Amino acid sequence: MENFTNSVLLPNDLPPVETEKFNRLDKKYLKISFFRILFFAIVIAGAFTAFLILAEEKPSTLILIIIISILALIIAYSILITVLGFPKKGYLLREKDLSYQKGLITYKLTSVPFNRIQHVEINQGILAKFLKLSSVKIYTAGGNASDLSIPGLPVEDAQKLKAFLSEKISEHE
Repeated sequence: MENFTNSVLLPNDLPPVETEKFNRLDKKYLKISFFRILFFAIVIAGAFTAFLILAEEKPSTLILIIIISILALIIAYSILITVLGFPKKGYLLREKDLSYQKGLITYKLTSVPFNRIQHVEINQGILAKFLKLSSVKIYTAGGNASDLSIPGLPVEDAQKLKAFLSEKISEHE
């Protein structure tokens, strides 16, 4: 019978995750992000226009200027965060896990051990298909909260990553 041990690990004993080694997303993925912002802006502009047409009482010019300014600031902020945050996104394959990082204002690093991965799939939206990009979706044993999606990968890289992860899954079965 094996003796049970549960040794203490100190933070200095943990292996570092070196952020400079992360594989970056394809720059074409920025176009998809900008398209989403543009779509959001069009929907908001349409809703605002419909409100103005249907409103019984027209708002004052000052109120209109304030609302339009706020919407323009939100869109400009979204563009700025997208551009500045893009270089922070990336994935890293290590010996026993896959990590994905993102975030400019709020940083998030997700690491998934290979032995927790249950299923891997490749997704392609309409715009991604046009740009020859894919997302790799990784389903884990922890449920939706621990699932991971890596967007903005060239189709070939996504297929290689899926094949690699599928091989790792079969090793742990």
